[in-house]
Amino acid sequence: MNFTLNDTQQKVLEEVSKVEIRSVEQMLSLLLKEGVRYYFCDYSSPFYNEIDADKLEDQLLADAKSKTETKN
Repeated sequence: MNFTLNDTQQKVLEEVSKVEIRSVEQMLSLLLKEGVRYYFCDYSSPFYNEIDADKLEDQLLADAKSKTETKN
């Protein structure tokens, strides 16, 4: 399943990407990584098993790095 950003989310993502001198795709991966780390730092789902935030963070960092290598 793919999601579409609304106009405000897209504008914010483009603005922070520009300031960080990163591609939109790379910035999105980095923001998601930080969000997962922040959200699951002190939280565990009452309905599901513990989430492996380290694994998700590693996947998102690898994706951000691949976006950099592809752009160069």
